[in-house]
Amino acid sequence: MDSRRASRRAVLSGTGLAGLVAVLAACSPGGGSEDSGASEDLLARIQRTGEVRIGMEGTFRPYGYHDDSGALVGYEKEIGDLIAKDLGVRATYVETQWDSLIAGVDAGRYDLVMNNIAPTAERRENFDFSIPYAISQGRAGVAQDSPLTSVDEISGHTSAQTETSNFGKSMAALGAQLVPTTGFDEAIMLVTFGRVEMTANDFVTFQAFFEQRPDARIRLLDGQVGDASESAVLMARNQPRLRAAVDKSLTTHMDNGDLAKIFEKYVSTDLTPES
Repeated sequence: MDSRRASRRAVLSGTGLAGLVAVLAACSPGGGSEDSGASEDLLARIQRTGEVRIGMEGTFRPYGYHDDSGALVGYEKEIGDLIAKDLGVRATYVETQWDSLIAGVDAGRYDLVMNNIAPTAERRENFDFSIPYAISQGRAGVAQDSPLTSVDEISGHTSAQTETSNFGKSMAALGAQLVPTTGFDEAIMLVTFGRVEMTANDFVTFQAFFEQRPDARIRLLDGQVGDASESAVLMARNQPRLRAAVDKSLTTHMDNGDLAKIFEKYVSTDLTPES
């Protein structure tokens, strides 16, 4: 067993789980006691209704987007399907814009969010996260004829970002003047039209953009924006059985290579975290 798999198993063993079957059994009638004052057990509800609702933008290639036939595809969509299968339910995807995406958990619109969301300390104050299922670097893109060459030159220049995203915060920390947008498509359009000087996002996002638009006059600045970005499943606080079940599913499919195959299909790179 390699170190990557051993570390994941160590995380799960720390929860005292015997496996996903035990987690689900604990949520079945007679399978465990609940505090009378506790909030609704979401895993029990998901099992009862036969549906796990997953929030995502649905316009964010290659994470979750619609192909030419109109079908929702993407590597996060496929990972969400695997999680739903392991929970023994169907996945229903609820699409919404980034700025209202995370708030939809508090509003009860869906149970999980998968949208290249980093488990930052600030977000952990209000939400729980699964173990990370992908990791990639942050980069900044500028127009081909921009005089800028490095992320060290970002300060004082405009950057199109969704303000509440981790990349928006990273660019603000680097001194960029943020121009609010609803998502990457709008941001890259503003850079292409010369209305904003740059935009930052995950390298995978830029890679997918260049594959779709090889003629685009956009290039990446030298250097990385912020720390390497992890993606994890976001969910409501105080749902340990749901979190444990999602972690078990993700660990299983990282260990058996399913996630690596999905990443290879969409980005030709294994984004599975090393630890």
